[in-house]
Amino acid sequence: MMEKRVGTLEKKVALNEHKIGELDTKHIGIDERLTSIEKNLMQIKYSLLGALGLFVLNHEGLLGVLKLM
Repeated sequence: MMEKRVGTLEKKVALNEHKIGELDTKHIGIDERLTSIEKNLMQIKYSLLGALGLFVLNHEGLLGVLKLM
């Protein structure tokens, strides 16, 4: 009776260890995707800032921008 209960517990522990391993793998994948999204958003941010800078330079001219500073 006791051996059966211990065997059941060992199976449950093994199953939980397997599930934890799967979750760790998923966690790594999600982390990589979030990092990729973050990099893309940073590229968009700096592209927009660069476009704004070019717009101001074209609209005001280089000397006009220097006067604004």
